[in-house]
Amino acid sequence: MFRLASFHRLTTAICLALWAVLSVVFVLTAPPLDGSGDAAAVAASAALSAYAFLGAQAALVIGIIGVAHLLRNRTPVLAPIAAALTVLGAFGHAAYAGISLVLAGGAEGAPVAVEAAVQGPATALSMVSLVGTVVGVILLAIALFRAKLGVAWIGIVLIGWVVVEFLLSGIGLWAMLGSAALLLIGYGALAVVVFRSDLRDWMTAKEADVAAQRADEPANADV
Repeated sequence: MFRLASFHRLTTAICLALWAVLSVVFVLTAPPLDGSGDAAAVAASAALSAYAFLGAQAALVIGIIGVAHLLRNRTPVLAPIAAALTVLGAFGHAAYAGISLVLAGGAEGAPVAVEAAVQGPATALSMVSLVGTVVGVILLAIALFRAKLGVAWIGIVLIGWVVVEFLLSGIGLWAMLGSAALLLIGYGALAVVVFRSDLRDWMTAKEADVAAQRADEPANADV
Protein backbone atom coordinates (compact mmCIF):
# COMPACT_ATOMS: atom_id res chain seq x y z
CA MET A 1 0.00 0.00 0.00
CA PHE A 2 2.85 2.34 0.79
CA ARG A 3 4.36 1.49 -2.59
CA LEU A 4 1.13 2.34 -4.42
CA ALA A 5 0.72 5.61 -2.54
CA SER A 6 4.37 6.45 -3.15
CA PHE A 7 3.94 5.71 -6.87
CA HIS A 8 0.90 8.00 -7.10
CA ARG A 9 2.73 10.78 -5.28
CA LEU A 10 5.87 10.48 -7.40
CA THR A 11 3.90 10.29 -10.66
CA THR A 12 1.93 13.42 -9.77
CA ALA A 13 5.06 15.37 -8.86
CA ILE A 14 6.88 14.34 -12.05
CA CYS A 15 3.90 15.18 -14.26
CA LEU A 16 3.47 18.63 -12.71
CA ALA A 17 7.12 19.38 -13.42
CA LEU A 18 6.88 17.92 -16.93
CA TRP A 19 3.85 20.07 -17.71
CA ALA A 20 5.82 23.21 -16.93
CA VAL A 21 9.02 22.15 -18.71
CA LEU A 22 7.29 20.89 -21.86
CA SER A 23 5.17 24.03 -22.05
CA VAL A 24 8.33 26.13 -22.07
CA VAL A 25 9.85 23.84 -24.72
CA PHE A 26 6.70 24.36 -26.80
CA VAL A 27 7.14 28.12 -26.70
CA LEU A 28 10.89 28.11 -27.33
CA THR A 29 10.67 25.76 -30.32
CA ALA A 30 7.65 27.38 -31.96
CA PRO A 31 8.50 28.52 -35.51
CA PRO A 32 8.41 32.26 -36.33
CA LEU A 33 4.98 33.58 -37.20
CA ASP A 34 6.21 35.18 -40.41
CA GLY A 35 7.34 31.80 -41.74
CA SER A 36 10.90 32.99 -42.33
CA GLY A 37 13.79 30.54 -42.34
CA ASP A 38 14.58 27.24 -43.99
CA ALA A 39 11.39 25.34 -44.81
CA ALA A 40 12.69 22.01 -43.51
CA ALA A 41 13.94 23.58 -40.27
CA VAL A 42 10.66 25.39 -39.75
CA ALA A 43 8.69 22.17 -40.29
CA ALA A 44 10.91 20.25 -37.85
CA SER A 45 10.62 23.03 -35.27
CA ALA A 46 6.84 23.13 -35.66
CA ALA A 47 6.59 19.36 -35.19
CA LEU A 48 8.81 19.43 -32.08
CA SER A 49 6.80 22.31 -30.65
CA ALA A 50 3.50 20.52 -31.28
CA TYR A 51 4.72 17.27 -29.73
CA ALA A 52 6.00 19.16 -26.68
CA PHE A 53 2.63 20.89 -26.34
CA LEU A 54 0.78 17.59 -26.68
CA GLY A 55 3.01 15.95 -24.08
CA ALA A 56 2.51 18.91 -21.76
CA GLN A 57 -1.27 18.49 -21.89
CA ALA A 58 -1.00 14.77 -21.09
CA ALA A 59 1.29 15.52 -18.14
CA LEU A 60 -1.08 18.25 -16.92
CA VAL A 61 -4.05 15.88 -16.93
CA ILE A 62 -2.22 13.29 -14.83
CA GLY A 63 -0.73 15.90 -12.51
CA ILE A 64 -3.96 17.79 -11.81
CA ILE A 65 -5.88 14.58 -11.13
CA GLY A 66 -3.19 13.66 -8.63
CA VAL A 67 -3.44 17.04 -6.90
CA ALA A 68 -7.22 16.70 -6.71
CA HIS A 69 -6.73 13.29 -5.09
CA LEU A 70 -4.32 14.81 -2.58
CA LEU A 71 -6.78 17.58 -1.71
CA ARG A 72 -9.90 15.40 -1.70
CA ASN A 73 -10.42 15.67 2.07
CA ARG A 74 -9.29 19.28 2.50
CA THR A 75 -11.22 20.87 -0.36
CA PRO A 76 -13.72 18.22 -1.49
CA VAL A 77 -15.57 20.61 -3.82
CA LEU A 78 -13.01 23.05 -5.20
CA ALA A 79 -10.27 20.56 -6.08
CA PRO A 80 -12.44 18.25 -8.24
CA ILE A 81 -13.99 21.22 -10.06
CA ALA A 82 -10.55 22.71 -10.71
CA ALA A 83 -9.32 19.35 -11.97
CA ALA A 84 -12.33 18.83 -14.23
CA LEU A 85 -12.01 22.28 -15.82
CA THR A 86 -8.26 21.90 -16.25
CA VAL A 87 -8.67 18.50 -17.90
CA LEU A 88 -11.31 19.98 -20.21
CA GLY A 89 -8.92 22.76 -21.17
CA ALA A 90 -6.08 20.29 -21.71
CA PHE A 91 -8.16 18.20 -24.11
CA GLY A 92 -9.04 21.32 -26.07
CA HIS A 93 -5.39 22.33 -26.30
CA ALA A 94 -4.44 18.77 -27.29
CA ALA A 95 -6.79 19.08 -30.26
CA TYR A 96 -4.94 22.20 -31.37
CA ALA A 97 -1.65 20.34 -31.01
CA GLY A 98 -3.08 17.79 -33.43
CA ILE A 99 -3.93 20.56 -35.88
CA SER A 100 -0.35 21.85 -35.63
CA LEU A 101 1.00 18.38 -36.38
CA VAL A 102 -1.24 18.12 -39.44
CA LEU A 103 0.09 21.42 -40.74
CA ALA A 104 3.68 20.46 -39.94
CA GLY A 105 3.25 17.25 -41.90
CA GLY A 106 2.61 19.27 -45.05
CA ALA A 107 0.03 16.86 -46.43
CA GLU A 108 -1.79 17.98 -49.55
CA GLY A 109 -5.02 19.74 -48.68
CA ALA A 110 -4.09 20.03 -44.99
CA PRO A 111 -4.24 23.85 -44.84
CA VAL A 112 -7.71 23.89 -46.40
CA ALA A 113 -8.99 21.22 -44.01
CA VAL A 114 -7.51 22.99 -41.00
CA GLU A 115 -8.98 26.34 -42.07
CA ALA A 116 -12.41 24.75 -42.35
CA ALA A 117 -12.04 23.26 -38.88
CA VAL A 118 -10.83 26.52 -37.35
CA GLN A 119 -13.77 28.43 -38.80
CA GLY A 120 -16.19 25.77 -37.56
CA PRO A 121 -16.10 23.59 -34.44
CA ALA A 122 -12.56 24.58 -33.51
CA THR A 123 -13.77 28.06 -32.54
CA ALA A 124 -16.03 26.68 -29.82
CA LEU A 125 -13.29 24.27 -28.80
CA SER A 126 -10.90 27.17 -28.41
CA MET A 127 -13.26 28.97 -26.05
CA VAL A 128 -13.81 25.83 -23.98
CA SER A 129 -10.08 25.19 -23.66
CA LEU A 130 -9.39 28.82 -22.76
CA VAL A 131 -12.12 29.04 -20.11
CA GLY A 132 -11.26 25.60 -18.73
CA THR A 133 -7.59 26.45 -18.33
CA VAL A 134 -8.04 29.93 -16.88
CA VAL A 135 -10.84 29.10 -14.43
CA GLY A 136 -9.26 25.75 -13.58
CA VAL A 137 -5.93 27.31 -12.57
CA ILE A 138 -7.64 30.05 -10.55
CA LEU A 139 -9.75 27.49 -8.68
CA LEU A 140 -6.65 25.36 -8.12
CA ALA A 141 -4.89 28.35 -6.56
CA ILE A 142 -7.89 28.99 -4.29
CA ALA A 143 -7.96 25.31 -3.32
CA LEU A 144 -4.27 25.46 -2.42
CA PHE A 145 -4.94 28.53 -0.26
CA ARG A 146 -7.85 26.89 1.55
CA ALA A 147 -6.07 23.57 2.01
CA LYS A 148 -2.90 25.35 3.16
CA LEU A 149 -0.89 23.02 0.95
CA GLY A 150 2.63 24.37 0.72
CA VAL A 151 3.53 28.03 0.97
CA ALA A 152 0.94 30.66 0.11
CA TRP A 153 2.96 32.22 -2.70
CA ILE A 154 2.48 29.16 -4.93
CA GLY A 155 -1.17 30.07 -5.47
CA ILE A 156 -0.21 33.70 -6.07
CA VAL A 157 2.34 32.66 -8.70
CA LEU A 158 -0.24 30.48 -10.47
CA ILE A 159 -2.71 33.35 -10.65
CA GLY A 160 0.10 35.61 -11.82
CA TRP A 161 0.84 33.15 -14.61
CA VAL A 162 -2.79 33.31 -15.76
CA VAL A 163 -2.67 37.11 -15.86
CA VAL A 164 0.61 37.28 -17.79
CA GLU A 165 -0.15 34.40 -20.15
CA PHE A 166 -3.71 35.31 -21.10
CA LEU A 167 -4.02 39.06 -20.45
CA LEU A 168 -0.55 40.50 -21.07
CA SER A 169 0.61 38.27 -23.91
CA GLY A 170 0.41 41.20 -26.32
CA ILE A 171 3.42 42.84 -24.66
CA GLY A 172 5.72 40.51 -26.57
CA LEU A 173 9.00 38.91 -25.52
CA TRP A 174 8.90 40.08 -21.91
CA ALA A 175 5.45 38.62 -21.41
CA MET A 176 6.61 35.32 -22.89
CA LEU A 177 9.66 35.20 -20.60
CA GLY A 178 7.61 36.21 -17.58
CA SER A 179 4.98 33.60 -18.32
CA ALA A 180 7.62 30.88 -18.69
CA ALA A 181 9.28 31.88 -15.42
CA LEU A 182 6.01 31.95 -13.48
CA LEU A 183 4.96 28.60 -14.94
CA LEU A 184 8.24 26.93 -14.00
CA ILE A 185 8.30 28.45 -10.51
CA GLY A 186 4.64 27.83 -9.69
CA TYR A 187 4.26 24.28 -10.89
CA GLY A 188 7.85 23.39 -9.97
CA ALA A 189 7.19 24.45 -6.38
CA LEU A 190 3.88 22.60 -6.38
CA ALA A 191 5.67 19.47 -7.61
CA VAL A 192 8.12 19.73 -4.70
CA VAL A 193 5.27 20.18 -2.21
CA VAL A 194 3.48 17.15 -3.65
CA PHE A 195 6.66 15.06 -3.51
CA ARG A 196 7.14 15.96 0.17
CA SER A 197 3.51 15.38 1.16
CA ASP A 198 2.54 12.72 3.69
CA LEU A 199 2.02 9.29 2.15
CA ARG A 200 -1.08 8.82 4.28
CA ASP A 201 -2.76 11.63 2.34
CA TRP A 202 -2.50 9.45 -0.78
CA MET A 203 -4.21 6.44 0.79
CA THR A 204 -7.90 5.70 1.02
CA ALA A 205 -9.42 5.49 4.50
CA LYS A 206 -9.38 1.70 4.33
CA GLU A 207 -5.75 1.61 3.20
CA ALA A 208 -4.76 3.99 6.00
CA ASP A 209 -6.51 1.80 8.59
CA VAL A 210 -4.77 -1.33 7.33
CA ALA A 211 -1.41 0.46 7.33
CA ALA A 212 -2.00 1.64 10.91
CA GLN A 213 -2.90 -1.88 12.01
CA ARG A 214 0.26 -3.26 10.44
CA ALA A 215 2.32 -0.59 12.16
CA ASP A 216 0.79 -1.56 15.52
CA GLU A 217 1.46 -5.28 15.09
CA PRO A 218 5.15 -5.20 16.18
CA ALA A 219 4.25 -3.14 19.26
CA ASN A 220 1.46 -5.54 20.21
CA ALA A 221 3.76 -8.52 19.69
CA ASP A 222 6.31 -7.07 22.13
CA VAL A 223 3.62 -6.77 24.78
